[in-house]
Amino acid sequence: MSLVNVDDGALSAVMGRLSRQELGRMDLREALGAVVGAMPELFAVDGAGVLLLDEGQDLRHVASTDEGAQILEALQETTGRGPCVSALIDDEVVMVSDMAEDDRWADLRPVLVGNGIRGILGVPVHVAGAAVGSLNVYHREAHGWDRSDVAAVQAIDGVIEHLLTTALLGARHEQLVGQLERALSVRISIDRAVGMLMGLHELDAAEAFERIRRSARAARRSVRDVAGDVLAFRKLP
Repeated sequence: MSLVNVDDGALSAVMGRLSRQELGRMDLREALGAVVGAMPELFAVDGAGVLLLDEGQDLRHVASTDEGAQILEALQETTGRGPCVSALIDDEVVMVSDMAEDDRWADLRPVLVGNGIRGILGVPVHVAGAAVGSLNVYHREAHGWDRSDVAAVQAIDGVIEHLLTTALLGARHEQLVGQLERALSVRISIDRAVGMLMGLHELDAAEAFERIRRSARAARRSVRDVAGDVLAFRKLP
């Protein structure tokens, strides 16, 4: 039995197929859907999806292959927690071999496992060096992810990052492009504020990020303004 989950030949075939689809000529959301749609075949996974930040620094569903991926994304949109959120906030690859046994998001376990979502792999999506979203795949059964899985997801991630960057540079008049522009405009101050809260209160990045968002919602203010308060050493509400 092969110890490699994704071989180079399969990855090359999928990348070649995507390059022939002229993704740059599509509406951005449609192009992202086409990229995500190629992932289940490549990974032999049950579903895949993309989440991107909005101007309030909340992750929003952009594209998904199936109902399971939609549930995975919707739950993380609602709670602000989960492996795909952590991939964004911590700016690193997040692997869950079996959600039924992973204690990092035990509160999400009943919904995810109950809907057949067990193995999850998430990677951050970047634009201009800033993490602005996450790309994820999932298995209905427990799954041991390996380096070939990570490399393949990152290769697909590179296609998505190119699409986003090209759309932004082209100043395309699409709702999703506007969402990204606004998200990027506040990202630097958010990252600095998260780092300050981590140092002052011994929080991890996810906790610091959620504290800023929670304070913004409670005070009915923008996340950017609350981050500014943190940077000015003002107390959060």
